[in-house]
Amino acid sequence: MKKKNRSCHFFGKAREKVWKTMKLHAFFIIFFVSLALPGVAQEQTVTLKLTDVNLYELFDAIRKQTGLRFLYNAEQMKEVPKVSVDAKQEKVKDVLMKVLANTPLTFEYDKDVVTLVKREATNSEPQVKLIQVTGRVVDEKGNPIVGATIVIVGTTQGVASDAEGRYLIAAKPDDVLRVSFIGYKAETVDIKGKEKLNIRLNPTEENLEEVTVVAFGEQKKESVVSAITTVDVKTLKSSSSDLTTQFAGKIPGMIAWQTGGIPGAMTEEEMNTKFYIRGITSFQTNANIDPLILIDGVESSKLDLSRLSTEDIESFSVLKDASATAMYGARGANGVILVTTKKGEEGSVYTSVRYEAILSQPTREIEVVDPVTYMKMYNQALLARNPQAVPEYSVVRIQRTGDPRYPSFVYPANDWYKLMFHDHSINHHMGLNIRGGSPLVQYFASVNYNRDEGMLKTDRLNQFDTNIKSNTFSFRTNLNIDLAAGIRLLINASANLDKYHGPLADVTEAYYLAFNASPVNFAPTYPGDENSSWPHLRFGGITKETVNPYMTLHQGYKERSRYSATTRAEYIHNLSSLVKGLELRASVSLNKIGYYSNAYSTTPFMYALKDYSFVTDTHELTILNESEAERTLSKNSKNSSREQKTQLMYEVCGLHTASWGNHQTSLTAVFNMQETTISETSSVLDGIPNRNMGLSMRGSYGFKDKYFVEASFGYNGSERFADNHRWGFFPAVGGAWIVSKERFLADNTSGWLSFLKFRFSWGQVGNDGIVSNPRFAHLPEISTATVNDPRRGENTMGRYVVVSYPNSKIKWEIAEQMNLGIETKFFDGLVELNADIYQEIRHNILDYRYNVPQTTGLYALQLSNVGRARSRGIDLSGKIQHAFSPDCWMILNGTYTYSKAIYQKIEEATDKPDWQRKKGKEISQQIGYIADGLFYDESEILSAPRQEGDRMPGDIRYRDVNDDGQIDVNDAVYIGYPTTPRVIYGFSGFFNYKNWELSFAFQGSGKRSFFIDPDKISPFVKDKAMLKVIADDHWAEDNMSEHPFWPRLSTQSIIAHNPYEDWDANKEPRRSTYFMYNCKFLRCTSIELAYNMPRKLMDKVRMQNVKFYARVNNPFLITNFKVWDVELGDDGFNYPIQRTYSLGVNISF
Repeated sequence: MKKKNRSCHFFGKAREKVWKTMKLHAFFIIFFVSLALPGVAQEQTVTLKLTDVNLYELFDAIRKQTGLRFLYNAEQMKEVPKVSVDAKQEKVKDVLMKVLANTPLTFEYDKDVVTLVKREATNSEPQVKLIQVTGRVVDEKGNPIVGATIVIVGTTQGVASDAEGRYLIAAKPDDVLRVSFIGYKAETVDIKGKEKLNIRLNPTEENLEEVTVVAFGEQKKESVVSAITTVDVKTLKSSSSDLTTQFAGKIPGMIAWQTGGIPGAMTEEEMNTKFYIRGITSFQTNANIDPLILIDGVESSKLDLSRLSTEDIESFSVLKDASATAMYGARGANGVILVTTKKGEEGSVYTSVRYEAILSQPTREIEVVDPVTYMKMYNQALLARNPQAVPEYSVVRIQRTGDPRYPSFVYPANDWYKLMFHDHSINHHMGLNIRGGSPLVQYFASVNYNRDEGMLKTDRLNQFDTNIKSNTFSFRTNLNIDLAAGIRLLINASANLDKYHGPLADVTEAYYLAFNASPVNFAPTYPGDENSSWPHLRFGGITKETVNPYMTLHQGYKERSRYSATTRAEYIHNLSSLVKGLELRASVSLNKIGYYSNAYSTTPFMYALKDYSFVTDTHELTILNESEAERTLSKNSKNSSREQKTQLMYEVCGLHTASWGNHQTSLTAVFNMQETTISETSSVLDGIPNRNMGLSMRGSYGFKDKYFVEASFGYNGSERFADNHRWGFFPAVGGAWIVSKERFLADNTSGWLSFLKFRFSWGQVGNDGIVSNPRFAHLPEISTATVNDPRRGENTMGRYVVVSYPNSKIKWEIAEQMNLGIETKFFDGLVELNADIYQEIRHNILDYRYNVPQTTGLYALQLSNVGRARSRGIDLSGKIQHAFSPDCWMILNGTYTYSKAIYQKIEEATDKPDWQRKKGKEISQQIGYIADGLFYDESEILSAPRQEGDRMPGDIRYRDVNDDGQIDVNDAVYIGYPTTPRVIYGFSGFFNYKNWELSFAFQGSGKRSFFIDPDKISPFVKDKAMLKVIADDHWAEDNMSEHPFWPRLSTQSIIAHNPYEDWDANKEPRRSTYFMYNCKFLRCTSIELAYNMPRKLMDKVRMQNVKFYARVNNPFLITNFKVWDVELGDDGFNYPIQRTYSLGVNISF
């Protein structure tokens, strides 16, 4: 606030002199008046005429005329009968002496306060003098609570807090105060002689459930008009270091699934999960489709979200529709996840310590045939295509393979998986958090440490460890500081530090090779021959191009580290003293992320077995890569990198709430600016700061606590567009009606319907992440290229190539969303059911202009806002909770999410047949051929439509869709479900009996298809192993089933005989329904049994609680697909999803 100008009539030194004199005079006046107050108070006169009144009424009459305040003990006042007073201009002291003359009370003056005390009796104990206790009553955020009751325990004496939360009460120095207010936990405070006590009240659990976190604030749950899910954090607990693995089936509206189980993800691309709010509607593959994640108001990455410990989370909300996300404007098109971490609380220090030991193993191992079966099946595959073929493996070799009488390196029998991987790993998770504070400062601090290891083995002769070791440290400190009445400062600081050690090779590739390498053609390593002069690993091979899976793990290692540090300071000023219900907030946040990777590599020595003598038991090796092999490690600059990212955000927010009669209003206005900079990057464009700016507002009105309307908008600017399209305006409106409060319904349904509410919302939200590359689609992008120079033979010359043409008309992608919701409770909250039906139309999706004629001479296709998509779905959630007794109760939860997104408008090539056009088809649905089983015999082949490949009985027969007599590209159609799940569901339960707790959770998925790449698992090709499922279920003369897992065997790739399965074809990837599977499953995600130590024992050892628990995550899976964990879909050779067994203890004191 600006100071008033004091120089209206005075200038220069004269003005300063007068001003100093005025201040001096004011000081002396105040000083002497204060000294005189006790005497002046006693000399004040009153005129009263009261008949038969109690002392309360008398004191009130005196107060109105003099301003004097009275302190008294209510219990003692009961001993005084009613009085009558007739006084004209009499001193207050004289009036009080007459009234109290024949009572057990007398009085004392202290400035302008009159204190009534008990008159001392002869030979009695001295009377305890009352003291004036003052202070403020505030809520958990430091805001004043109006009307809180302050009572002296054991008496009926009490007062209420005023509009600023202040109170004044007379009490004995050893009294105890009890402070209470509706919706808050009552507090008892020992006075202990203190004359100033500030008291903070915390909401009750019931009151907490009625509050929903919304954009830039909180609302009563019943007044929310948007589709917002509040997640019970306890349901997200697991033994995984990744919080996001628990989203599927537990959050209605969340489409989520796991893609692997490798520990130590350092980038979002390496994460083991994918999750989207209400699915994927934008079909631009380069667009931003991820939800906005805000942790304590700071925009955060999915990786930072995954690192959060449930012990640190206070609230977790998912904003799903436009009315909930419109205030985030450009950032909210894909939904918003709001996470608030725990804050400090006034009171003694609360400490919690957690430790968990975890055994981790794959949920399902891929099975391959044993070496002997492999050789037999190889010979069988040769004969299947050529009855005259000579077997590859002799009877003698087959007999000697695996026989302990013969050296294993001469007749290898490799189990690559057991050679490369342990069957389990042991991990450790631990955490410590502290919470407490004084009336002025409250704090919460936590430290968490997770140590996770992989299952990779390291050869004892290797000079470095190849196993994965991931160490994650996280630190968090939240401070709430009360600077003054109604002024608070919140400081949140957090940091994640990840350190990773692992093999240089891609772990997923190594896992794939463990099931796709020959078990018999060469040994993993060979012992040294007589020519060996120094000990080292001699990896086996046939040629130096041979892929030895075991050697792949020993080619080097990587040391990677990542840090993410966030600091946010927020100033909160409650201005209710100026305008009731007004609050101002201002915050600044800084987020820095750094990533560093150093790689060290070597080229191991490869050998082939040249000769072996059974007589002398000696052998001779041939080195295959003598010129390339290295004895030492060296830094690999190609796989070393570093990158830093800095995000700075400013935010100013004003809030105002008001209520009068049956009306409630609220208004929120927010202005924010954000800048993100990436340093140490090889791309010039990436190094340019990314800047966004926005203004958003929300206004709401409620009537009689049953009718609610709300309107909001976001006005955002982004530097990704040309000047005339840089700013976007995104409005939203919503309304709600609590029907159960209407008399016509309440009178007839009170016995069974406890709550019924309807919600509706419409709005638009923008997305400026329309495409990641090019970053500025309104500007041209030109690159350099080299071509052959005909004038110089083989020499090359440089030229410039247009990578993308500019389009200044490119504008915001807009998501137009509608949502209809219903919330119900039955039988006093025993049963709760909620449903949301929604539709989203995504306008202005960026895509290429395929209809631009080639005669224009354009080198590349141009991007334009030509696309539109529509998504429809439903979110369901249910809850049953019942207490059988105070010691026995249960909670059952269920969720169901359905989301279907289709193309509505897209520009495609004009020469496509109608059945291949995307309009009306589902996003991520694949195009392919319809397989009509397998050819039965030669006559069927001759009568079938022409198709590519060397066909035999047992090969795949494809449908001639256009009936032109041949199988070609025009016969491909859209097949199966989309590769993104259309359905996700889950249910869970929690049971408590005395000190015992039992919980479980299940999660399921449906309406999702995936395809196996048959070329990737074709046995025998390039020394590939043979999956057991192929050996057990393939077409043969004695197994002519209509649809076995594998067609007729061959030592060639399957695409040699069935070319329409060639995923790497130059045209659109080929696939068919033959290798298409339904990714339908039901998984038990957790079972936990816990025991809490008895309360009496805890009191004796002065602890809050000691809890022991045993938990198993992903114990079993119900599905028809048995090859690998079906949730992986077509990523079946990814490092597997993990089943974990854990024992833990949580101690709080």
